[in-house]
Amino acid sequence: MTGFAGIDSDGLSGGLALFWHDSMYVEVKEVTERFIDVHIQASPGEQIWHATFVYGEPRTENRHRLWSALCALRASSSLPWIVAGDFNEALWQHEHLSSCPRPEGQMADFRDTLMKCELKDIGFRGVPFTYDNKRRGRANVKVRLDREVADDSWRDIFSEGTVVHLVSPCSDHTPLLLQLARETRDQVPPKCKQYEIFWEREHALPEIIATAWNEVGLKSELGEINVALEKVMQVLHKWGNRKFGNVTCELSRLRRKLEQLMRDNAPTQTIRETTDSMNELLYKEEMLWLQRSCILWLREGDRNTKFFHRKAVWHARKNRIKSLIDADGVVKESPSDMERMAKSYFQSMYTRDPTLNSAM
Repeated sequence: MTGFAGIDSDGLSGGLALFWHDSMYVEVKEVTERFIDVHIQASPGEQIWHATFVYGEPRTENRHRLWSALCALRASSSLPWIVAGDFNEALWQHEHLSSCPRPEGQMADFRDTLMKCELKDIGFRGVPFTYDNKRRGRANVKVRLDREVADDSWRDIFSEGTVVHLVSPCSDHTPLLLQLARETRDQVPPKCKQYEIFWEREHALPEIIATAWNEVGLKSELGEINVALEKVMQVLHKWGNRKFGNVTCELSRLRRKLEQLMRDNAPTQTIRETTDSMNELLYKEEMLWLQRSCILWLREGDRNTKFFHRKAVWHARKNRIKSLIDADGVVKESPSDMERMAKSYFQSMYTRDPTLNSAM
């Protein structure tokens, strides 16, 4: 660690410090007693992003100063932005555990600030509260004061980013660990084949499905039906790859072709044919991401592929299983351990019950 920015404490309170590894590019934009504002580039050639590390106003009547400062920082930069630290405020009543409820007005001001700045809570794993005054009985107060919030642009870059609430015996606050990338899996699992909506643009689809289904022959048991379904999906994907190829790659190829045609002042008919092909692919791309985003309340023709893509990424992240608890109550986070537990569970669930009378 060779990079440093910070400000001294006032006695035993306050003070901010930011350290970074010399392999990173960090440009310090502003340092105050309440925040350190920087631009970060993790490595050469990567996207530069905006980060603000905060220590919120301890006194409620002064908290508006940090809220105003965050709004000013929002207006000062269009870079992807993340804000992290001790805000000295909660967002919701369930984040405050004590004998006295937290005043709703001050939490509403915090929520309003995040909304104006287009910042959303990243979420977390670990203990639910980040501050504990360590007192006993009714005098105990636990609050989630520390968090990380980011705008959509930052979350698009670091879609795998997660926050972990660690534990420490040295402070009444828990450290926050921001993991920008998902931990490497022991083994990359095969992708699950799924039915693609845009296949239905082809009139030959029903015949292809019927042919593949009938090739399996008689299907009188669940196992035979499962084999037939797998056969249909294999045939469909082979047909889809031949017919459509990779939609994203084909779009890139057509964009390059159209650009070259326009530079060469090609005939209008040739340009129109290429444009029509691109529009068809754009429609298929839209349906592809619409299907993965699980958004059902938008019309199919609403062209907003970026929105669908963002929803799909976050839907996948939300549904990802990060840990499982085994029969002994031990938390397992290793992909290989979780795979073994899931396999054992379903094998046990679907094992034939020997007490059942098969003749009935």
